[in-house]
Amino acid sequence: MVELRQLRYFVRVAELEHFGQASIDLHVVQPALSRQIKQLEDELGVQLFERLPRGVRLTVAGKMLLQRTRPILTEIEQILHATTLAGQGKTGFLRIGFADGATYSGHVPGIVGAFRRTNPDVELELVPASSVEQADLLRREAIDLAFVYWLPSNREGIKHLQLNREKIVLAVAATNPLSKKKSLRLADLQNRPFIWFKRNNSPMYYDLIQTRCSQAGVVLNVVQEAFTESTMLSLVSADIGATFITESANRRRPENVALIGVTDLKASITLMAMWRENDTNPAVNQFVTTVAKYRRESAQTAHV
Repeated sequence: MVELRQLRYFVRVAELEHFGQASIDLHVVQPALSRQIKQLEDELGVQLFERLPRGVRLTVAGKMLLQRTRPILTEIEQILHATTLAGQGKTGFLRIGFADGATYSGHVPGIVGAFRRTNPDVELELVPASSVEQADLLRREAIDLAFVYWLPSNREGIKHLQLNREKIVLAVAATNPLSKKKSLRLADLQNRPFIWFKRNNSPMYYDLIQTRCSQAGVVLNVVQEAFTESTMLSLVSADIGATFITESANRRRPENVALIGVTDLKASITLMAMWRENDTNPAVNQFVTTVAKYRRESAQTAHV
């Protein structure tokens, strides 16, 4: 049976047309190299080289073998290299879920950009979904990592890293009377048009705001429901109502939308990266390493 090693030896001898030089180049003693070539010739039943006083010359059969073997060895080397990279998480495919508001902070684009720079051969698919949906997608292995604001109640087999804590503020149109106030309290929202979302979209966030409003004796007058923060901001821009949003939305809010702190709201949410603890995909480990590095660098920058 022909061995891959024998083919590699044959190609090098054919290229140098000399056993002695090939043995030096291959770091193989000449008798062993000669023996491997002889075994290859015996296996094929043909003579591959004409032995000359100084060196060797390919026979017709040898020329045919060299012509066909070179591309095969090149492809095998590429396959082996690709396999090594895949095992190191340098190639492959990752599906990353993210909550709509997570892109506002700059952390998710920053992490994805950093990962792409160091792992350009890993294909990424970005999947927009709520935090609740991402937890389910992660458990069903429909995504590999998730950027969420809330962890699932059952965290068995789930690992996470905290990235950024953001205050909740009020978003209002510049034409809204509330935008003229220097400071706001929850009581200022009583009976005013409000844009919000269904509880099943984000139960923990919904309950957090409802608790704060109940404590202040306020009932939100929801006139329009929306699913994503970007849609909510668009509706605010049209002065259909006000809404609560993360402070990082200040980076991408429409020009005619103002963000105002509410003194007695005292609510914040935390952006987190989440993944399966037992995931065997090496690219996941590479991405988590990028997340951890980005988190450290962000913390150091914040303290400067």
